[in-house]
Amino acid sequence: MKRALALILLCAALAAPLSGCASVFDKEYISVTSFPESTYSPSAGGATAVKSYLDLKLAINSLIAAHAESGTLDFSNYNGLNISDDLAAATKEVSTETALGAYAVDYISYDLDRIVGYYEVEVYVYYRRTAEEVEAIVSESTVSGLREAIRAALAGLETELVVMVSASGASEDDVTGYIMEAYFDSPLSCVARPRTEVSMYSGGGLQRIYEISLDYGYGTEELKAMKASLEEALASLSERVTSQSEPHRALQAATVLMELCEYDEGAGSSLWSAVHEGRAKSEGMAAAYKALCDSLGLDCMVVTGRLDRAEHYWNILTLDGDSYHVDVSLARAQGFAGTFLMSDGEMWGRYWWDNENYPQCEGALSYGALIEEPRPEETPESSPAPTNSEPPVTQTPETSPEITESP
Repeated sequence: MKRALALILLCAALAAPLSGCASVFDKEYISVTSFPESTYSPSAGGATAVKSYLDLKLAINSLIAAHAESGTLDFSNYNGLNISDDLAAATKEVSTETALGAYAVDYISYDLDRIVGYYEVEVYVYYRRTAEEVEAIVSESTVSGLREAIRAALAGLETELVVMVSASGASEDDVTGYIMEAYFDSPLSCVARPRTEVSMYSGGGLQRIYEISLDYGYGTEELKAMKASLEEALASLSERVTSQSEPHRALQAATVLMELCEYDEGAGSSLWSAVHEGRAKSEGMAAAYKALCDSLGLDCMVVTGRLDRAEHYWNILTLDGDSYHVDVSLARAQGFAGTFLMSDGEMWGRYWWDNENYPQCEGALSYGALIEEPRPEETPESSPAPTNSEPPVTQTPETSPEITESP
C-alpha cells in the first residue's frame, strides 16, 4: 500500500514541469545496436509501451517505486523526435529531480536496441537504498501529515523515520523544529528530547522526502523501562494534588515539582533528570511541569525563549480561557509571587520569546489574589499552596514522593 501511494505521488509530481537540479551521477551510458528483421511483437515479454516523454518518465519511476533492477520499454508508438536524447533527459530527471529518485537511486543506464521499425530499451536501475528502505517510506500528502508521523515516531521510540510529502515547503530546520514541538507537546512520550539529524531530498516540484535520525541517548529497552518508571512517579505526584480549583491545582503542581527538583543549569535537561534525579536545567523542569499538568488535565505548554540573553524554558498555563506564564525553575530562589501566573507585561524586559508562536498572557488572575482565596479542604497527604511569596520549605526525604530506581 505504501508503495502504491508513493507511485501515485510520484506520478502527480512528474506531471508538473520539473526544473534545474545538477546531476548527481556520471555513469549513464548508451548502447545502440541494429538488429536484422525480426518477428518480435512489441507486446510480448512484458515490455511497457511508452508513447510520450511523460510516459517515459512514469515508466522509469514505476521501476524505482517497485525497486526493480531492470525493465523493458517499447517505443513502437513513441511520438518524440529523438529517443536517445529523451532517454538521457528522462533518466537524469527521474534520478535527480524527483524526491524518490534523489533518495533511492545511485544511477540509471540503458541499452537501446533497434528492431526493424521500432526501438526497444532495456533500463537498468542501480540503487543506493535497499528494497526494505524504500518500502518503509511513510507517504503523506501535507506537512500536517508529516508532523503526525513525527509524533507517532516519538511515541514509538523509533530511531529512524523517512517521510515522503507530496506538497511541502518545509526545510530541514523546519522539520527539526517540528520534532522539538512534538516532544514538548508530550514530554513523556519519549522520556528525553532526541538529538536530531534531518536530510531532505527533493525534485523540481513540491514533493520532498525527509530522512530523520533520532538519538535519545539511551537504548530502546532502557527508554521503555524509564518511561514506565516516569509514568509511575508522575501518577504518585498527581495524587498529591487534590484541589478542585484549576488555579489552585496548578499551584499545587508547581509546589510539588519545586520541592522535588532543584534548578541547576549544570544538570540534565530531560524529564527524567527533573523527576528521577531531582536536579535539572530549566528545560527539564518545564518539561516535568508540562507532564504533571497533562496528568492533571491542565492546559499547559512549554515555552522556548531566553532569560537575560541565555536560553531558557518555562511554561504557559491556560485557565478558564486566559493564559499565564509560569517559571517553576526560578520559584525556589525567587518565590511564586514573581514566577507564577505572570502576564506578558510582567515578563518582558528579562524574558524574550517569539510571541507569535504562543498565546497572549493577559489574564486577570495573580498569585497574590490566588492565595487569598479560600481553598477546598485538603487531605493530609496533599501539598497545600504556600500562603506567601516565600518559597516553601523543601521536603525531607521521609515526605518526598517515592521515585523508582533507574533502570
